[in-house]
Amino acid sequence: MKIPFKSGVKVGLALTLCATSGAFAQDFCSNAQHSGQKVTITSNQTGKIGDIGYELWDENGHGGSATFYSDGSMDCTITGAKDYLCRAGLSLGSNKTYKELGGDMIAEFKLVKSGASNVGYSYIGIYGWMEQVSGAPSNLVEYYVIDNTLANDMPGSWIGNERKGTITVDGGTYTVYRNTRTGPAIKTSGNVQFYQYFSVRDKPRDCGTINISEHMRQWEKMGMTMGKLYEAKVLGEAGNVNGQVNGGHMDFPHAKVYISNGDTPKSSASVAKSSSSTAVAKSSSSKGGSNVSGTIDACKDKMGHEGKETRTQGQNNSSVTGNVGSSPYHYEIWYQGGNNSMTFYDNGTYKASWNGTNDFLARVGFKYDEKSTYSDVGPIDAYFNWSKQGNAGGYNYIGIYGWTVDPLVEYYIVDDWFSEPGPNLLGSKKGEFTVDGATYEVYQNMRYNAPSIKGNQTFPQFFSKRKGARSCGHIDITAHFKKWEELGMKMGKMYEAKVLVEAGGGSGSFDVSYFRMTDKKHPLAEPEPESSSEEAKSSSSEKVKSSSSQGTIGIAPVEFAVHEISGKFQVLDMQGRYLGSVEMQAGSNMKDVLFAKFHKPGVYMVKQGSYLNTVRVNR
Repeated sequence: MKIPFKSGVKVGLALTLCATSGAFAQDFCSNAQHSGQKVTITSNQTGKIGDIGYELWDENGHGGSATFYSDGSMDCTITGAKDYLCRAGLSLGSNKTYKELGGDMIAEFKLVKSGASNVGYSYIGIYGWMEQVSGAPSNLVEYYVIDNTLANDMPGSWIGNERKGTITVDGGTYTVYRNTRTGPAIKTSGNVQFYQYFSVRDKPRDCGTINISEHMRQWEKMGMTMGKLYEAKVLGEAGNVNGQVNGGHMDFPHAKVYISNGDTPKSSASVAKSSSSTAVAKSSSSKGGSNVSGTIDACKDKMGHEGKETRTQGQNNSSVTGNVGSSPYHYEIWYQGGNNSMTFYDNGTYKASWNGTNDFLARVGFKYDEKSTYSDVGPIDAYFNWSKQGNAGGYNYIGIYGWTVDPLVEYYIVDDWFSEPGPNLLGSKKGEFTVDGATYEVYQNMRYNAPSIKGNQTFPQFFSKRKGARSCGHIDITAHFKKWEELGMKMGKMYEAKVLVEAGGGSGSFDVSYFRMTDKKHPLAEPEPESSSEEAKSSSSEKVKSSSSQGTIGIAPVEFAVHEISGKFQVLDMQGRYLGSVEMQAGSNMKDVLFAKFHKPGVYMVKQGSYLNTVRVNR
């Protein structure tokens, strides 16, 4: 927490680069290890290894050691310190604000902690200083984003003398505090007064991605002024105001901080975004087998409800199912009692509401033939953004849902809830694992003579419950199936995989405003390659083929630069598969708008009402 400035140290921009451009967040959460050159220090020191800025500081000056690696990772050991800080990442030189860096500051980390002894407080996450902060004492701010701790509990209200509110970032809820402190600071001798800014995550995690810039944007909205950034580093800190920390180990086999500009980090090497940041890098090489390329950020990309609106009130004690327009998706509604309904749209988004039900389920996704395993139809991925209101009774689950047959299994991947489900609902804990940048707890429960897709039956329920709820992002569904089977939880032939809301009572509503699912048969559609011979075949009078068509739309690509029509356009590939939508302002360049949205050259089809044409994007 207290960091004396070391004179003579050259402070520069230290961009942390991925060792392998194909690395994904799922990989570093499960397969991280130190690599590259290393330096071990045993006393207070600031330095640089490769492009990585690092610092070890403890109040006693001899209370621990640290090993820093040129890949950005670090290994921090406490052997008796009053206040110990170990950190590595970006050294920024106090020349720019976070808005002037050309992109968001993103951090990735994997933590393995052990051996904590007599730890009074501990902050693990992101750390740094800002100078030239208007209105702050000494124009200084020390800032933290705290995702974990070496202490018994996460920091509470004692951390700050002013609670500013709560924010949601990277799928987690953080409480924000501002504190006024007098103590050591950068570039000073002795003690000075300064502000401290804290974002404290409600549930700790040991792996994931942190969008540092997003925290700063939220802090500004709360009236917390930003300044010029001195640093942004992954931190392990522990201390005790009533003595010293006798021992503790914070190993970061993966730690990286970089500046991301859109989809590509601002550096000479490619750094894949973590899926826990909600921007999901997708490639067939990613763990779990995501089968598309490009980038989807379901938390930022706009979709909304598009296409025909269909409302159903279902039927008490009976499933009502069907296809969602001409899309590959399928819907199902089932409930016991109450006044309930769901409304779905052609692009798979949907709304649901319930009032006075005993049990209510609404879901949209893939329906399978009960003849294929998940490995036959997968990999299966979901991208989502939802919101909820009201309450949902004594139990409720939001996430991925489905059934298998032979054996009959009901399964859930629970990413959100109205009230958090516990072991009394989930059954026996089988283990934990990390995927999509978060830790999931795995449970198995038995149901006896209970409703199922095959009538009343006895069957197991499989659950993965996320530590920390979220309302948007990516779910690698296949990765959960694989982990369950590793734990002896056998899956059968697939009946479905759908995005679900389930309510065990109450009165509430649920709105899925962004929805995409992919599997082997339905990969994310790509624009037709620019060199394709199938770009143009006939006049624009031909109709758009359905999403199941393997043909090519027969409309010659046009070369217009400025379109005379404004408003919202649906965008499809040359097989007629929906890619998303774009908003055009009068006089805008359609090609620029398409490239900004999808980041790929090729031939796209744009549609607005009866207007239909194709556009070639050359970049």
